[in-house]
Amino acid sequence: MNDDATRQWYDQATIGQVHDLLADQGAKSVWVKRLVRNNNSKQQVWFANDLSDLSFLPLGTPTFAAGKSGKPKAGAPVVQIPVPWRWVNPRGAFEAPNTRLCYYPQYPEVRLSGFLQGCRESPSELMNPEKRGYEEGRCLFLGPVAGENGEPDHVVALIVGAFSPAAGYVQQMKGFRPGHLCPVVFEDGHEIGDFSVLEQALLKIIGRKIVPWRNVEGCEPIRPYVAPNAPGLTLEAELGIGENAIPGPDFDVWELKAIAQKDLAKRSAHRVTLFTPQPDAGWAKEHSTVEFVQKFGHVNKFDSAHEPVEYYFTTKDFDRPDEDSPEKLLKLRLTGFIDDRHFDTAGMVELVDKRTGEVAAGWSYLKLLEHWQRKHNRAAYVPYLKTGTGEDTLVEFGPLLTLGLSTSFGLFLQAFNDGKAAYDPGDKAKLVNGSWTPHPRSQFRISTKNLNAIYYQVEERDLSGKEEARIIPGLYSRIKENSR
Repeated sequence: MNDDATRQWYDQATIGQVHDLLADQGAKSVWVKRLVRNNNSKQQVWFANDLSDLSFLPLGTPTFAAGKSGKPKAGAPVVQIPVPWRWVNPRGAFEAPNTRLCYYPQYPEVRLSGFLQGCRESPSELMNPEKRGYEEGRCLFLGPVAGENGEPDHVVALIVGAFSPAAGYVQQMKGFRPGHLCPVVFEDGHEIGDFSVLEQALLKIIGRKIVPWRNVEGCEPIRPYVAPNAPGLTLEAELGIGENAIPGPDFDVWELKAIAQKDLAKRSAHRVTLFTPQPDAGWAKEHSTVEFVQKFGHVNKFDSAHEPVEYYFTTKDFDRPDEDSPEKLLKLRLTGFIDDRHFDTAGMVELVDKRTGEVAAGWSYLKLLEHWQRKHNRAAYVPYLKTGTGEDTLVEFGPLLTLGLSTSFGLFLQAFNDGKAAYDPGDKAKLVNGSWTPHPRSQFRISTKNLNAIYYQVEERDLSGKEEARIIPGLYSRIKENSR
């Protein structure tokens, strides 16, 4: 292929050629955004309302940067997240080392930036405003590529011209939404995120009494498996999901959560863990878990000589914002928070020593955001009932599903501020053979009855067909639809 033909391939590419170019570089799924006039290297590319919409991508560690936007509401620093990115063309894949996502919580929105800088063969012809960067209808295709450990490692991407066959295919594609990043549905393929696919998979296991097991990739399945996390791992194993430690979606683009119930015929509130970050600020950052629990926690167990052999740090060891207990040393508070769209990105959730005013432990919003960006904006909460003990344990999954649809980091902070989500630690230090052994468990949790505080829509579905689906609107204002 000569150089002139190579430069023009993007105006002739079919959807099949797009698939092959990205698949040959290791992409297992392909996504597309149809670009409008203001999507170019000068004005950035609008990608999503929230980072949770992009949890299928390998996102780096968030950092601050001074905001450059000229919009009236642009005052707070922008949060930047690096993305390992490679542009693909018929000659191969070429690294774009300065690619990053810019998160503006005040709007909220996430934009792609820096994607041409430092790349030897970037699609500058189609993205540079001085060339074809204002062409309406160009299409940006991308796909995540996993590394050797199975985790998302980098993104491969390409852009085609507005009048290419591939761009024409996108507008007629099932599930296409103008302005949004959409999964590409190839011929004879299902629409990514379609609930019916997950529904059909769940119908095969609901109502069965299953010996708990776990599917460890590359090894023989473990059966029976009766540790506390057995129901969740059994759910994944039954759906054909290999076990790994990768955050993000479990089935298609759905994140699965197994929730314990006492009766599968009705819904009961259950606390679920959102994430478990360790503090990145305050006294706790400079000291061990054992030191923290011994200083701020309580004795949970004594030996025969009445010497402490186990300490715990739980919710009984600190005051919530509306409490003031003289016997508690710490008080929980949020700093820099106004509402779900207005908060200082330098703020944090913190435990303050009431005697000294010192921050005993803090979780910066950047730290929490790093965990949040791994959460997915589609979650399925699947009820289970566990019976028996030991190797006689059985688990049964029920039909009363709860779906959480569309979320944002600002909603999490709002829910936390309003007491709907909570810091629920279970840190422990235990004396074992003369040495103190730490068991850190720094949990942020929410009850299933409050899920509409962190999702813009919650759906209650009965897969037995006995009840109609019930839609519950989010507790807080809905983000308006964007078409950019």
